[in-house]
Amino acid sequence: MKRGRSGRTLPRALLALAFALVSLFACARLARASYEEFRTLDEGKPEEDDESALDHYLVRQPVGWNDEWRHANGAFRTSQGCLTAGRWFTDNLFRVRVPMGDTTKLDLELQQVDDDESQYQWLHFDVRFPLPRLGLWGVRFSPNFEKSRQDAAFLWDLGQTDSPFQLQAVMGIEDVFNNFWQSRQTEVSKEAQPYERHPYEPALRMAWRGGGPRVSLGGKWLTPSVKRFDTADPALRRKEHLWGAKGDATVVQRIGTATLDLGFDMVHASSRAEWPSQPGDHHLYSRRWRVEGGLSHPYGDHARVMARFIYQERLQIWGPPIADASIDCIDRIPTLETEFRLPLAIGARAGYMHNRVTVVQNGVIPTTTWGTRRENRLFIALEKRFGRVLVQGTEGIELDQEGYDVAFVHDKGFVHVMFPF
Repeated sequence: MKRGRSGRTLPRALLALAFALVSLFACARLARASYEEFRTLDEGKPEEDDESALDHYLVRQPVGWNDEWRHANGAFRTSQGCLTAGRWFTDNLFRVRVPMGDTTKLDLELQQVDDDESQYQWLHFDVRFPLPRLGLWGVRFSPNFEKSRQDAAFLWDLGQTDSPFQLQAVMGIEDVFNNFWQSRQTEVSKEAQPYERHPYEPALRMAWRGGGPRVSLGGKWLTPSVKRFDTADPALRRKEHLWGAKGDATVVQRIGTATLDLGFDMVHASSRAEWPSQPGDHHLYSRRWRVEGGLSHPYGDHARVMARFIYQERLQIWGPPIADASIDCIDRIPTLETEFRLPLAIGARAGYMHNRVTVVQNGVIPTTTWGTRRENRLFIALEKRFGRVLVQGTEGIELDQEGYDVAFVHDKGFVHVMFPF
């Protein structure tokens, strides 16, 4: 009996402290996270895909695979699919944990993301070791061909994957060999690009899986940085400023046999440059935030119906000389879908999606937009396990008269693969 109660009891002071820290970090104007992740962020580019929000919903990793992913010591997963006639979405994640001794572990993680919103990749080597009553500690090294782009971090975890409460903290040092110590490497592609203000990458995540609602909160930041480009060509010499932030929160609550979930996520980045040879501040500002809620209810032994609504805003601002313009897009996406089982242990998913998009454009933007519009789509997905390998394929069915060729009713396809080992 005592064991059951302790699994459901969280010290109130610790929960309050963790919640306060996450809330503070998620709302802070100063930012944090991977330099490349934010340097490539562009919320105007997704407008080149008229059904971008619908595509990004269907290319999400299947929710039903999350528990198996979290509990595996080693696993690989990929989500891929068509965004436009010339762009292919890819999100690959590989991770494995191996022992280095009685208690010390080595975690290896490789992620590759190619999206119309941002593109980045990293390779993490994490050495993790427990300290009695002080949680799980660790250090990280992220190699790169350019020495100046190699990263390092200090890690700390409290709690485990299955514990009621888990807190994870990362203190990252971006581009650790770029002018962090004066005698270290500052050369990038044969030219010096030293920092005048070095970026750091603190990140924090909290999860509660005990009694009551299941809660997850997280955020990561790239602190403001200033990088100087000492190029051989005087016309290309400049200083670049960058900061960015990401955050998310989810709450899941059972209500009888139904399940209610609420979610929020955001990303924003700001950059500008000082060019002695060019006018303007080369300002780029990107921001996307999204809230969504869903209600699901089982029917029968192997079926479920779900209703969901997503509200999303995307903003991109360009400053001279790039442009003197902005674009602000709002997506409103109600969805209705069902999951059920077919013979031969095949899982099926089918649904309808509608998106009412409002686009407000100021000035001449340096990208393409389909303007204010309505998009409708049916989709069908089939899932099958082959040994340890899970595969899901999704077919979109076009319901609108589009301004481009559509092959019969085919409207985008997506595939997900995951296998633990």
